[in-house]
Amino acid sequence: MARPMNVLHIASFNGNIGDNANHMGFRPWFEKMSGTQVKWTSLEIREFYWKERLWDDDLADYINSFDRLVIGGGNYFELWVENSPTGTSIAIPSDVFQKIRIPVFFNALGVDPGQGVPEACCVRFTEFLETLLGSDQYLVSVRNDGALGNLKTHIGKQYADQTNLLPDHGFFVPCPAGEPENPDNRSRIIAINIASDMGEIRFKNFSNRLEFSNEMASLIGQLAHQNPEMEFHLVPHIFRDLEIISETLSCLDDRLRRTRVRVAAYGSGDIAARNSLAIYASADLVLGMRFHSNVCPMAMKRQVMGLNSYVQIEQLYEGLGQRERLLDITRPGFSEAGLQLASQLLLDPDQLGKGPAEAIEHVTCLRNEFEPRLKHWLAG
Repeated sequence: MARPMNVLHIASFNGNIGDNANHMGFRPWFEKMSGTQVKWTSLEIREFYWKERLWDDDLADYINSFDRLVIGGGNYFELWVENSPTGTSIAIPSDVFQKIRIPVFFNALGVDPGQGVPEACCVRFTEFLETLLGSDQYLVSVRNDGALGNLKTHIGKQYADQTNLLPDHGFFVPCPAGEPENPDNRSRIIAINIASDMGEIRFKNFSNRLEFSNEMASLIGQLAHQNPEMEFHLVPHIFRDLEIISETLSCLDDRLRRTRVRVAAYGSGDIAARNSLAIYASADLVLGMRFHSNVCPMAMKRQVMGLNSYVQIEQLYEGLGQRERLLDITRPGFSEAGLQLASQLLLDPDQLGKGPAEAIEHVTCLRNEFEPRLKHWLAG
C-alpha cells in the first residue's frame, strides 16, 4: 500500500467557525484530487499571533519534514500588516521562506484592503508575490470575494492576471446530517449572524453601536410581527459576535425575546461549526454579516440576504451576480428596506433572479477550471 501524503495545513482551526466550514469543504476535495490517502497535520496560525511559534529556521525545517504545505483558506493576504516582511499575516522572512523545499499551496486566500493599504505593505507583498509566481513550487490562489480586483488595484494587473481564482471552500461544505428529513414538519426559522468587530467601518454612520442594535432589533421585530410562526436564531461565529447579539436582545420587545428568539451556542472548532451549520441548514432565511454566514447557507441551498457593512460582502455578491440580495446596513433606517427584501426572499425569491442554486453552479465551474492546475502541482 502506498505511503500517505503527509500534508501540513497552516490555517485557523480555533477561531472563526467559518474557517472550519471552509476546511470541511476543502479537505475531501483535495484528497480526491491527490488520488491518494492524505495524512493531515493542522497548525493553528494563531500560534504565530500569540508568539508561541516564530516564522524562523526551525519552522522551515519542520515544514520540510512534510510532503506538501497548504496555507489557508483564510484572509491571510490582507494588506495592512506593516510589521510583516511580506506585508501580510504570513510574516515569513525571505531568507526563511527560501529554505522551504517542498511544494506550497496558497489556498483561496483573501486580499483584503478594508483596514488600509500602507505603501510599505504593497512593496513587500509585491516582492513576495513575484517569488511565488516565479516558480512551479508554489501554487497561488485567491478567493472569490473581490480578491483579484483588489490585487489589480493595489498590486498591479500583471500580478492579478497570473493569480488563480478559486472559490471559497465554504461553498462546498457538506450539509449536516441532523437536517430534518421532512422540512415541512420543522419550525420555521430565520437565522441571523451579526458582527461587531471593525466597528469603525461597520458603524461609522451611526451615532454609536447601540443605534445600530436598535435598528437591527426593529428589523427583527417587524419580521416577527409579519411572520408570527417564525423563530429567530442568532448565530455567533466568533466571541465578539456575542457583544452585539446581547445589545440587540436588549433592544427587542420582552415577549418576543423570551418566546421566539434563541442564541446558538458559542464555541470554536469543528463541533461548534457543525452546530451552527445545522441551524443554517434548517433555516427558511439567513441574514448574514460575516462572509461564511452568507457562503455556507448557499451551499445548503438556503435563501440568504447579505447584510452589507463591509466591502468583502458586497464584492462576494457582485461576483455571483446577485447584488439584489444585498441589504445596505451602514446607515440608520435600513430596517424598512430589510423587511421588504426579507419578505420577498421568504415568499417569492424567484422574482429576484439568480439564487443559491445558481451561486453553487457558478463556483463549481470556477473550481473545475482550477483543478488541472492543482493536479499539476500535486504531481510536482
